[in-house]
Amino acid sequence: MDEINDIEKKHISVLLEELVESIEVFDDKKNVIVDCTLWMWWHASKIIEKMNAWDLFIWFDADTKNLEMAKLRIENILKERQVESIFINSNFKNLKSELKNIKIEKITWIYYDLGLSSLHLDEADRWFSFMQDWPLDMRLDKSKWKTAEDIVNSYTAAELREIFLKYWEEPQANKISHKIVEQRKKKRLKRTLDLSELVWWTPKTKSRIFQAIRIEVNWELEAIEQSINDAIELLEKKGKIFVISFHSLEDRTVKQIFKRESKDCICNDLICSCNHKKSLKLLNKKPILPTQEEIRNNKRSRSAKARFAEKI
Repeated sequence: MDEINDIEKKHISVLLEELVESIEVFDDKKNVIVDCTLWMWWHASKIIEKMNAWDLFIWFDADTKNLEMAKLRIENILKERQVESIFINSNFKNLKSELKNIKIEKITWIYYDLGLSSLHLDEADRWFSFMQDWPLDMRLDKSKWKTAEDIVNSYTAAELREIFLKYWEEPQANKISHKIVEQRKKKRLKRTLDLSELVWWTPKTKSRIFQAIRIEVNWELEAIEQSINDAIELLEKKGKIFVISFHSLEDRTVKQIFKRESKDCICNDLICSCNHKKSLKLLNKKPILPTQEEIRNNKRSRSAKARFAEKI
């Protein structure tokens, strides 16, 4: 429990008030609420406090350590509220199949926090940052075989350039990709410092390159797109979806899906031929942003954006 208490002191939840205020719990039926990015428990503990007895809370996390620590932290809250819970050790891209396995066909509310937790950024055994000398891993799910080391040592210069441009539009993408290929001919890149020393331009460039590799390792944008599409399908009428992103490409992916699903026609033909029917009502036209006070208290919140929609 000492480790858990230390973690709680480190982490500050982003857009917590806005998220909790968005939750509308039905009193005339069982609510099925899904937290797709548990990370630990910070948002979840506040969500459970709003739930009714015998409602169901479902938790997704690909990180086994996060899941086990969260169970310890909130088991008393669950008992007090008499809320049922199911912990699913899986990536949220498997949302549809995992819910089918537990015979859940419809949900009332679903939430995503797409940013890395402070643990992933601060703890050495998570290996996501270039600030210290750690193994080049970057996997959220340690059962997957492809690591950052595999990518930087096996992708061609053209493939590396593509991910640096695709995920961050990095202006030095071509130069950096060729430097990586040249360096690995001399010595395999195994550590974060091996890569960091090659990307010497600015801390911002380093951050972009490391984030692009992390996104590629974990197939993050593809997972987001697949999961959110499945979530919209699973939502019952008047069910809601709330998504917090920290990266412009993540937000763009969410925005495009929400925009598409809030329109009756997406083909732009003079006479509609797509037969698409809108499934969402947007509950905020512009993204929800952290207040200046929140940004002062937590600098990591400054890039956060939240989008909120209702199933129709």
